[in-house]
Amino acid sequence: MIKLIKRDELNVRSEMEVFNAVLRWVKHDKPRRCPRLSDILNAVRCHFLTPRFLKEQMQKCEVLKNEPQCCDYLSRIIQDLTSRRKYSCNQRTPKVPHVIYTTGGYLQHSLSNMECYNAQEKQWFSLADLPTPRSGLGGAFIDGKFYAVGGRNNCLDGNQDSDGVDCYDPITNKWKSCCKMTIARNRVGVGVLDGLLYAVGGSKATTHHNTVERYDPAEDKWIRVQNMLTSRIGVGVAVVKRLLYAVGGYDGNSRLNTVECYHPEKDSWTPVASMNTNRSGAGVVALDHYIYAVGGYDGALQLKSVERYDTEADEWVYVSEMSSPRSALSVAVLDGKIYALGGYDGSNFLNTVEVYDPDKDTWEAAPNMTCGRSGQASAVWRAPCLAHGIS
Repeated sequence: MIKLIKRDELNVRSEMEVFNAVLRWVKHDKPRRCPRLSDILNAVRCHFLTPRFLKEQMQKCEVLKNEPQCCDYLSRIIQDLTSRRKYSCNQRTPKVPHVIYTTGGYLQHSLSNMECYNAQEKQWFSLADLPTPRSGLGGAFIDGKFYAVGGRNNCLDGNQDSDGVDCYDPITNKWKSCCKMTIARNRVGVGVLDGLLYAVGGSKATTHHNTVERYDPAEDKWIRVQNMLTSRIGVGVAVVKRLLYAVGGYDGNSRLNTVECYHPEKDSWTPVASMNTNRSGAGVVALDHYIYAVGGYDGALQLKSVERYDTEADEWVYVSEMSSPRSALSVAVLDGKIYALGGYDGSNFLNTVEVYDPDKDTWEAAPNMTCGRSGQASAVWRAPCLAHGIS
């Protein structure tokens, strides 16, 4: 059992599956297996569980309640997570390839098509369309499901800001509708913290939001959390060490270089170091303990500059710029590299893709998307069956 769950290539949606499987195995023969639970839990990568999940297990699971040594161990894990201590625990690396999923966006009108990029095959694959065309949407994966959040349907019949949320399953290649947000949010920022989906800022008609809400997939429910200090549309969002960062955007008057950070235990926002350049519609992504702000619009020009925030030093520095200016692009991290996809260069809606290697501080071209688009949502997860050539 321990040898199995220690394997890096174990193919699970999340570490919760491993934790729950261990408890089911122990419950099947408590007298013989409970004495081994402490050793087995040490093989589970508990630092990739959420504090909320661990607390619930300690409160509700009868097996754990009767094992004080296990509870002490899980309490230390919770302390590590909530205090953001450094720990040595690597994510699992299943052999199923990861791909970039991209959906929605704008090209003369809002788009519904979805595609994914397999870097090993250097090829784009078409997937099931969004139920409703949308641009300015956000997207993220939680436990193997892709959530498309908010945006706007720009079409000949009129424009409509969206409070809608749709969930895509790569296994079935199908979408389903989820609980709507409490308010429509176009040009929304999206991030995942502790397995919960945060929708940050955005706009409805002429109202620019500083409000933030959080979605729990298990309950299919949205709740409001603390407002940001500043209204932001076209805001970039990234999560590092269980802190959620809102980067740049537009407040209705100015493009912003300011950044603020949300602390989930305190339900509060605090300012951190500002970027060197004002940016709305930038691509924002986390890699290691850094946050990258890629391109965007400064109020006069689309940008090709890129800067990186060190969350430990609270400092922004420029890195190598892209070959093309891009605003309303999407970005994603795949195999330790940052992909900048599409966007608008001031004249054209781009289908081009560039890849940044942080070790070399260089950009290079990658295969184009199947169509130009700006304001699309992108995220990374394991390849769907269709991308393996299986129908």
